[in-house]
Amino acid sequence: MKLIYQLTILSLFTFFATSVNAQETLKRGDKIEKVDIRDLNNKPAVTPGIGEKVTLIFYPDPDKPSMNEYFIEEVKKWKFPEDEYIAYGIVNLADSPFPNSVIRFMTRQVRKRSKQEADALILTDPKRFIQDAWNTGDCNNAFSILLVDAEGTVLFWKADEMTEEEVDFVINEIRNNVSTSHKYTEEEMKQFELSK
Repeated sequence: MKLIYQLTILSLFTFFATSVNAQETLKRGDKIEKVDIRDLNNKPAVTPGIGEKVTLIFYPDPDKPSMNEYFIEEVKKWKFPEDEYIAYGIVNLADSPFPNSVIRFMTRQVRKRSKQEADALILTDPKRFIQDAWNTGDCNNAFSILLVDAEGTVLFWKADEMTEEEVDFVINEIRNNVSTSHKYTEEEMKQFELSK
């Protein structure tokens, strides 16, 4: 009887601990604030757009650079008003075994892949500032995607590979939260290619 009682107590403790932990993780409807992080030169920076614009943040572990490549390619096909929307990357340096200076250098090189990426804003998170401030949970080995509205309310968060349905959902959420949107034609997309 004592063993059954102990197992019941242990089960209840595990259930409540899991429930509390799940509630603490970032989810749709949560509000977030700006966070102090670093730029690509390791200078102080602040997460722009939060509470001001619809904000799309790419938060990759450098070990998984292509995890959500399909989403990146799909969202690049859309033009949204710059006064209402911002998108940028924050490289999760803390979860990578590589030296921060090497990752910063390689990240600067990525911007040379296309004209569209040349001016991309890329920041860095060397000490899990984002994970701690926004209660994201574990982001190791993940290319995480965060979308918030102009008030800083979370519309979408995922620290894993997105499904095609989630890709469509996020793009539609952006479109629903800005005044205009335009999907580039194939001809228009050629303007972003680097001349050979």
